[in-house]
Amino acid sequence: MKLFIVAAALTIAHVSLATQFPDAPTGFDNKTNGIVDDTTHQADQMKFDEVEQLSDGLGPLYNAQSCRECHQSPVSGAASQVTELRVGHRGPDGRFRTPDIPIAHGAEVINGRSLVNDRAICPNAAFPDKEIQERVPETETIRTLRLSLSLLGDGFVEAVADQTLIDLSKQQCKSSHGKICGQILYVPIVEAPGQMGVGRFGWKDQHASLLSFAGDAYLNEMGITNRLQPSEVTNLCNSTSEPKDKPGADGLSDIDRFARFIRATKAPARDSQLANSVAAKKGLGLFDKIGCATCHVETLTTAPAGTKIHGGTFTIPSALGSLT
Repeated sequence: MKLFIVAAALTIAHVSLATQFPDAPTGFDNKTNGIVDDTTHQADQMKFDEVEQLSDGLGPLYNAQSCRECHQSPVSGAASQVTELRVGHRGPDGRFRTPDIPIAHGAEVINGRSLVNDRAICPNAAFPDKEIQERVPETETIRTLRLSLSLLGDGFVEAVADQTLIDLSKQQCKSSHGKICGQILYVPIVEAPGQMGVGRFGWKDQHASLLSFAGDAYLNEMGITNRLQPSEVTNLCNSTSEPKDKPGADGLSDIDRFARFIRATKAPARDSQLANSVAAKKGLGLFDKIGCATCHVETLTTAPAGTKIHGGTFTIPSALGSLT
């Protein structure tokens, strides 16, 4: 997916010089960070990589047939080389408005979302006379392509306390004398109705938890409804009951496995050879000198193991807690 903006999330905490925390594990080896064993992690990755079919509930509108399709460079869960289209227009007040996109020759109008899905399942053998491909009307003059970003290490981003983000925002404002003030976005935690958290996932930081994010992506990127997102974008060409993502014998749905896979990934590894070059060291000094580090702080620390987050629906395990 769309997957997500981490610029704010990855720039989140100042670590006291008096306190030393272990470094979070890094690497592009498809190995677990310790939250689960490697066998479980590999099984979750297989689900993340699985190509969805019509029988699985793919569509009616969708962008990809697997999570990996948009998160695979250089390994599963990493960045994307696939773009998605977002469109809209300015209203009379000059503010952005989402598009109205007619499908099925005007039989239905898709609205309330800026995403335009690249693919559709109709016409097909079951619905030979339905044509539901989305096409952008000329009225939608604002158009942009987005790349899905890396999900690697997002379990650590999720484990950073809300207060750390809040404090960083305040510190930015104070140290820059009001010139740079990070904006905190409180968003609903979908799996904990009525609970809010500091957003850090999604292109607009619209999700605070990886489970919320996974449910959103499953619906909007593959058209597969789930317990967190039970309603289709359109019911045209849809012949299966909702939600399509149902629990397996172990009680886990696909979105649970996606979230667990992401939480168990290691953080992206630094290119040590490049980082130790003369040019990179000079660039680091300049980066700090001109104030880039005001937003992109050098380190962040996750909350302690045992901390309950997302309205008590997730407890930070030792593999994610108190790490730099």
